[in-house]
Amino acid sequence: MTDSTEKKKSPAPAHDDDGSPRATTQTRTPGNEKNDLDVRIIPICVWIYLMNMMDRVNIGNGRLFGLEEDLGLQGDQFQLALFEAPSNMVIKRLQPARYLAGLVLAWGIVATLTAWVTNLAGLIACRLLLGLFEAGLFPGVVLYFTMFYGKRSIGTRIAYFFATSAFSGVAGGLVAYAIGAHLDGALGWRAWRWIVVVNGVPTILTGLAVPLLLPNSPATASFLTPAEKETLALMQQRELGGGRRARNADELDWRDVRDGFRDPTLWLFCVVQYCVNNMLYSFSVFLPTIIHGLGTWDGAAAQALTAPVYAAGAATYLVNARLSDRTQRRGVFSMGAMTTSIAGYGLLVANAGTATSYAGCFLVSMGLYSVGGIMLAWVMVNNPRYGKRAITSGMQLTVGNAAGVASSYMFESRYAPRFYPGYGATIGLLVLGLACIVALYCVFRWENRRRTRGELDWRVEGKTEEEVMELGERSPYFRFTV
Repeated sequence: MTDSTEKKKSPAPAHDDDGSPRATTQTRTPGNEKNDLDVRIIPICVWIYLMNMMDRVNIGNGRLFGLEEDLGLQGDQFQLALFEAPSNMVIKRLQPARYLAGLVLAWGIVATLTAWVTNLAGLIACRLLLGLFEAGLFPGVVLYFTMFYGKRSIGTRIAYFFATSAFSGVAGGLVAYAIGAHLDGALGWRAWRWIVVVNGVPTILTGLAVPLLLPNSPATASFLTPAEKETLALMQQRELGGGRRARNADELDWRDVRDGFRDPTLWLFCVVQYCVNNMLYSFSVFLPTIIHGLGTWDGAAAQALTAPVYAAGAATYLVNARLSDRTQRRGVFSMGAMTTSIAGYGLLVANAGTATSYAGCFLVSMGLYSVGGIMLAWVMVNNPRYGKRAITSGMQLTVGNAAGVASSYMFESRYAPRFYPGYGATIGLLVLGLACIVALYCVFRWENRRRTRGELDWRVEGKTEEEVMELGERSPYFRFTV
């Protein structure tokens, strides 16, 4: 995305032949402000999401350490416990730091109390409450980042955040391994209960600390000087909304919400996110079980073997996110990542030996986190107005979260240890997602070329400067990131 609004008679922003924006030194995030934000904001948000994802994978880890046996779960009852309810995003109208802290504290308490459940009903009740509190976190933090970072840096920052889901697999697997080896049976508790408590208590402490550590906006960031705040505000204007912006570009306008629902690209993004999240949820929860079925390892060893798989996914994603920020190419990297995951599942279906199947797990992970994170950055930078950006990113993740229900049934216990129906269904969804990414890429290129040829200049005829600025991505001066 480049400058979306300019003076009526200003020339369109510089762009390549396909209409996508050229990187210029003018649109780089100021170094000092960016470094201060990276030090003060990113580590806290990364830690919050680490706590979130470790809770999500704990039920999969607990499956190897007596959870089903203790609670008397049979058949697909384990899958029912994976459902997570949606949560509405209200972060803009509340103080973001306190809102996020409230979510963290609430799910930390519920997660810890899960250690005392004794049956399926109690487990489902806890998971429903966890879903209610956790579902608002990811879209809230991603939108929170857009208050501080511009289009040439937000992709990498989302990568730092989203890659935590891969590192959570590393951390969760190692923690579960240590607990399974040393605490199973301590004080009469099975290892899965200790796994829940060991991760739940730090989450509660995190929720109490967040309001003291995170600023609500650049204007309230005490670690920035007035000059730095002004510089940051100007950068945001250049990178997310054009050289000059409409007065209400950062306010929730219901016309933008309406436009978001009417935009066909929103629903393409939603389909891709559903396909990706289906893979994310099933892979994160069932990877220990999948690896356990590849050989003769016990539960603890299978947990340890998940760590390098997650680490490879995180490292690949961080590299791809940095490159996509530099080149301002989101579609190509997303296509490549999706294709990599499809190839990984192909190796799992082929079942050509333990080493080959294990290599397939690496390929799935390397594509999974890259495509999931880059798609989130893509929808953000192509919607300069706050209202539309909020509704598109929120709907994208809401539809994506619904995949958790279907993904759990695709990997039922009766299909273990190879899970061929789950692999086949996942490949089909990934092919559908890949087709949608190609469609998005083509649509954005086509729109950019129309603007380059001047076919949309009629939209600014007879309009005042303020009215031109309010057009957002509909302005003929706007260029979509492809």
